[in-house]
Amino acid sequence: MSNISQNQNSFAQTPMLGQLTNDPQPQTFACQIDPASVAAVINVGQAVKLKDIAGPQIMVDVCTGPTDGPVLGVIAYNMRKNSYVPGDTVEVVGPGGVLVLASSAAFARGAQLAITPNTVTTNDPTVANDVTAGHFIAGIALGKATAAGQLVKVKINPTTNNLAGQVTPQ
Repeated sequence: MSNISQNQNSFAQTPMLGQLTNDPQPQTFACQIDPASVAAVINVGQAVKLKDIAGPQIMVDVCTGPTDGPVLGVIAYNMRKNSYVPGDTVEVVGPGGVLVLASSAAFARGAQLAITPNTVTTNDPTVANDVTAGHFIAGIALGKATAAGQLVKVKINPTTNNLAGQVTPQ
């Protein structure tokens, strides 16, 4: 009789952009992307803002940069679909949730992060340290990024920078 067992470390699971972490997710909800949105392609990890449109569903549109907001939350990873168009329904992680997001440059643990718009090369949004007054912040870095393109845990904490270094919750 053979005594063969599978090594539990045989399959490594790596984080995916926009993936929810095992941390508690206090505010995750389904939203519809504004059918009149000018965004042609919307990917996971993109910050969204509320739209004042009548109807029973929560209507959102993408934030085009750190001056567009206020941020409601960030689109979460979905195993079935990660590229969306206007009118699609998405899962949005709101304040207190923790997501894995990609860095656009190095930043320290605890940095205030704004979502940068989709880039031409990857079409994926990234996060960057932002202390500019009046910019909308999506969250706080729970991990440290030493270069662009690294996946880092981010606590979603939509706020506005009133003055450099001071953050006011929305």
